[in-house]
Amino acid sequence: MADGEDVGPREGLAVGRGTAAAMAAPSGLRARFAARGGPRAARPSLGVRGRLLLAAVTLLLPPLLGGALLLGGAYVRERRVAERHLDETAHMLALAVDQQLGQSQAYLKALIASPALAVGDLATLEAQARAIDLPKGYWFRLAAASDGRVLMNTALPPGTPLSGGQLGPNLRATLESGHGRVGTLFNSALTNQQAIALHEPVFRDGAPVYILSLIMPSTEFTQLLTDQQLRAGWIGGIVDRSGVIIARTRDPDRYVGQKAPPEFIDAYARMASGRMPGVSLEGLAMIVSFRKTPSQDLVVAVAAPRDELGREAWHGLLFALTGAVALLALAMGLALRLARGITYPVEQLAARAAILGRGEAVPADSLGLAEADAVALVLADAGHRLARSSAEQEEKVRAAVAEAESANTALFQAHRMEAVGRLTGGIAHDFNNLLQAVSGCLDMLLRRAADDRSRDLIRAGMQAVDRGAGLTRQLMAFARRQALRPEPVDVAELVRGMRQLLMHALRADIGLEMALPQGLWPAMADSAQLELALLNVAVNARDAMPQGGVLRFVAENVHLTPQYTEEGLKGQFVRLAITDTGSGIDPAVLPHVFEPFFTTKEVGKGSGLGLSQVYGFARQSGGTVHLDSVPGVGTTVTLFLPRSATEARRPVVVLEPRPVDRAETRTVLVVEDDATVAATVAASLKERGFTVLQASRADQALALLQDGDVIDVLFSDIVMPGGMNGVELAKVARLLRPDLAVLLTTGYAENLPPLEGLRLLSKPYRMEQLLEALDTLR
Repeated sequence: MADGEDVGPREGLAVGRGTAAAMAAPSGLRARFAARGGPRAARPSLGVRGRLLLAAVTLLLPPLLGGALLLGGAYVRERRVAERHLDETAHMLALAVDQQLGQSQAYLKALIASPALAVGDLATLEAQARAIDLPKGYWFRLAAASDGRVLMNTALPPGTPLSGGQLGPNLRATLESGHGRVGTLFNSALTNQQAIALHEPVFRDGAPVYILSLIMPSTEFTQLLTDQQLRAGWIGGIVDRSGVIIARTRDPDRYVGQKAPPEFIDAYARMASGRMPGVSLEGLAMIVSFRKTPSQDLVVAVAAPRDELGREAWHGLLFALTGAVALLALAMGLALRLARGITYPVEQLAARAAILGRGEAVPADSLGLAEADAVALVLADAGHRLARSSAEQEEKVRAAVAEAESANTALFQAHRMEAVGRLTGGIAHDFNNLLQAVSGCLDMLLRRAADDRSRDLIRAGMQAVDRGAGLTRQLMAFARRQALRPEPVDVAELVRGMRQLLMHALRADIGLEMALPQGLWPAMADSAQLELALLNVAVNARDAMPQGGVLRFVAENVHLTPQYTEEGLKGQFVRLAITDTGSGIDPAVLPHVFEPFFTTKEVGKGSGLGLSQVYGFARQSGGTVHLDSVPGVGTTVTLFLPRSATEARRPVVVLEPRPVDRAETRTVLVVEDDATVAATVAASLKERGFTVLQASRADQALALLQDGDVIDVLFSDIVMPGGMNGVELAKVARLLRPDLAVLLTTGYAENLPPLEGLRLLSKPYRMEQLLEALDTLR
């Protein structure tokens, strides 16, 4: 019957669905075809599944069900009786083994009670031991508890010198337990046969003095099992605590001394008794019942062939199966007879499926079989739907084209951002040199100003220079050409340390929340630029929440795959998400938010460089930034920073204040290709007492260094004409003069070579910053 139930659904998806359609909604399906000018409704007919089920139930169900119940009950009863007998046999053998061990232990107790042992008269004790009538192959051995030295061995002739001996694992275990213990199986060198020992510790004043042992051949236990006359085919065995077989009724010479199967060892290590299926050492499938002896850690096991249990019921089952096969053959004959009425409808269905494959109209007239009629209706319906599928495919093609156009737009945007970055980086470089020249000139004018009004005007000019320097730093950040100083950064600690600064940047009606978990990885980034990026995001969020709201910082460790980000990043990153509850960003504006000078704020309320700095900093740091926004709900800016291989360190450099009137005696070699910058820097240094030498190229600077003049500091720009940059010049200069101090400067950091411990001062800088940097080189 189970076979019949499986065949029904497998006779084709069309048959299963057609049957469901015919049974669940035949009137609706037929009405739909009638409205289309379809054929007349087919006359009711008995389906294939109904005919086959009726035949199977009539012929097979009663005898199989009755026989299965009877045989199942007989098999269960016989098996339970056999299993109980197996358990009782194992229990009886365990008691017999324990009784034998008890007799052996009595010999030991008798010697331990001897006065000769109490006073240490070992000669008298040995005479008493030899006088005991032990079974053949038994002997006594006495060992010192301190080092295992053998003091008596009755297996040797009297007067035989005794070997040293040692305190082996079995003797140590006996001393630790403080009571009698059966040792593991060993091969006796005296008798050249397998044996086990029963050890008893001997105490004097509460301390162990001796260990008295009775050595017994393992054949004694094999004989004990054999005397029990187990049923034919059963196997009896005894296993010591280490899992080694010490006695066995079948092939003892072959298997005594081997390890029992691992599953058996694991079972008796957890339970004192039990029954389990297993495989004998001969490879036979067995049912094993085991019991631990009541007084010792020995395990007695009895195994019976698995097929022996319920054998008679199995014979009955075979007879029943033979009858079932005969009934099945009869059922198959009837099924073949019934199948003749199915052949024609099935062939017609195959022909109509071929018509459907050619895209032609499929007829839906009756075939005389309910399931076939239902399938014919489905095929006809499929023909109608095929005509509509072209339109659906065209729609999918249009969607694919739109998706491709969207991807091309994103790629164009990325290329445009890269091009704008290169342009802004070049502009920022030249602008930094101009600002440096202006800053140097203003510094000299400030030192010469005779009245407060002049000094105020000069300071206003310096503030303008600082603002210009800030704009160029943000342009360099967007262009990814800023001079970053990446180091391991504790992002959680950095964000917590910015709480007060962020609160000042936000308004009182904006709440600040932070979810910074323990165990956050250190990130590899420039901490100052990271602080600036977070402050830029916070200021943008503040402006997006004019009615107040919440700004939330959330950090976590993430593993990125190339499919996760548009930049194809992979590996371990620290993810820092900053979410506000503001007005959100219009989707039309989103593609432009990271462009420099792009802003939706009113004139004078934003430079449009905040988010561009965030974008450039993230990309130059080896990560990226994503921005997600829902108008009216809020915006989330997510930074991905690469994980650092080392923990974050925060060195603190404390500089002593520079005395205003300190006299300078050092000589500085200024290497600068911009004549205006070189002139202003040289003049400012000379006014402060420095001796200044100038060079516009690296080869000129090397010539001055080789002349032998006293030069204390090399102050060089990194980007210079002539084929050698400032870093390479510093390395050669230190080879010429190992004690030479080096300070580098640059307003352009693209492809910056490794500084390897050299100090860097970014342009534009004020003269006070240059002096502080020179002071650190003392």
